[in-house]
Amino acid sequence: MMTRMAQDASTETAEQRRSHTGEDLRALTRKVLTVAASVIRILTVIFAAILVIHVVLAVAGANPANSITVFFNDLANNLTLGIGDLFIPASESLRIILNFGLAAVVWIVIGIVVSKLLNALAP
Repeated sequence: MMTRMAQDASTETAEQRRSHTGEDLRALTRKVLTVAASVIRILTVIFAAILVIHVVLAVAGANPANSITVFFNDLANNLTLGIGDLFIPASESLRIILNFGLAAVVWIVIGIVVSKLLNALAP
């Protein structure tokens, strides 16, 4: 009888351990997905901000040879997602506003959609 009680106690402990391990794994998965969603949202907002800064500098007539203007121009050109030349109006300012502004909006939408998906997948 004593052996039976010891087996029951060890069985309960093993079941409890499995239960806690499953809960811990779900909690870890939720945490990882939540952090990933936050990182993606932050990165996409930074990308959009770089594009907006480029638009402001270009439309305001910043010196194109200035190192800050060159820096943001190079970054913005790499973040356009292939739509940097989608619109070709006669005005250079309007071209920059439309193309780089649209890319900024797309980055914001990507960030929102992907972060919502990751949060929805979190158990």
